[in-house]
Amino acid sequence: MSAAIPKGILGYARYKLKQISYSKESIEVNVELERDSRHNHLCSVCNQKASPERRKERTVKDLLFHGWKTFTKVEYYEVRCKQCGIRVEHIPFIRPCARATKRLEEAVAWLCQHLPLTVVALYFSLNWKTVKNIDKAYLEHRFEAPGLDNITVIGIDEVSYRKGHKYLTCVFDLNDPHLIWVGLGKNKETLSKFFEQLGKERGKRIKAVAIDMSKAYIEGVKEPCPHALIVHDKFHLVQDFNKVMDRIRIDEFKKADEEYKGFFKRTKWLLVMNPLRLKEDGKMRLSQLLNINMPLNTAYTLGEQLKQRWECVTVAQFNKALDNWCEMAYESNLKHLMDFADMLKVHRSGLWSYCLYPINTAILEANNRKVGLIRRKACGFHDLKYFILKIFQADNPLPLPLPVP
Repeated sequence: MSAAIPKGILGYARYKLKQISYSKESIEVNVELERDSRHNHLCSVCNQKASPERRKERTVKDLLFHGWKTFTKVEYYEVRCKQCGIRVEHIPFIRPCARATKRLEEAVAWLCQHLPLTVVALYFSLNWKTVKNIDKAYLEHRFEAPGLDNITVIGIDEVSYRKGHKYLTCVFDLNDPHLIWVGLGKNKETLSKFFEQLGKERGKRIKAVAIDMSKAYIEGVKEPCPHALIVHDKFHLVQDFNKVMDRIRIDEFKKADEEYKGFFKRTKWLLVMNPLRLKEDGKMRLSQLLNINMPLNTAYTLGEQLKQRWECVTVAQFNKALDNWCEMAYESNLKHLMDFADMLKVHRSGLWSYCLYPINTAILEANNRKVGLIRRKACGFHDLKYFILKIFQADNPLPLPLPVP
């Protein structure tokens, strides 16, 4: 006794199943569909009723059917829409001009966010370039218009996408944390493209911007958003201080007598790690080093005190605490600490603004890690636009595609 597959399971809305054929040699299933004349012709852009102009046919790839490659042939019409002009008609299960069904695109895109292209291509018996094109087209459709409305607080940071100081600039909305823009480069011109896309009216609503102390970023923000407060990120400041600590360590190692040089070895990370995370052996070695070297002890103590400045509630408290810290740095007579104190004073306004807008770029640093994983998994990208789309996908992962009843 034979059985029929219910039409609803196949997912060919507004179409009738005309014919199914298969080839054992090529392991292919060919499905031919015809329009259900009971339904009106709809414009694929505005989804409004339109008049048919010319009949056409298209063959697209579909999901595997029990391991067999599946191709679906559909008839459709070019239509004349009163609003949009000549367009192709709306096909519920195929995007305009696509060469794959929506469900195949969703399955490919979901697998591509977890697996390399070559593995996905092997699973669907497709060329890896075909898989890449399907994934790219789906991501372009999904992320074609990132929302730039109601943005008041943003974070900006750069991420490396290739060796040789090749960078991308990423912009995040920090109110509702998500990626909103990615551009090539990390200079003033790069940011000008973002603010040009944002527009003057929406740019006026920006109240605060979290960035590092890059001169290019500061200038890139001040011109289009002169009233926005620049907030220098605590993470980058501590990172810069850790570099100062390492320079002092190297200088003191060179000055030390031979009998004491052994105490300096393998202590670079001990000096910058959170003391609470150190093991007993690490705590003992750190204590020994600080006891025998006063300049390092002074720098280490000032480093711990610097982190406490972000606990100040008011601007007045922060400025007083910062002045006290800078005074102690000058009294140390350590050149690297005094230079760092000078830098803090230059960027003072970007430091006390944290009291008004306690924001940081932690989410951007997490994004940078995701970007590194994407790049390593793919062993590099030749298509920069596709790489940028994968960054958006990493920030907003695709849900598991499920059949729609």
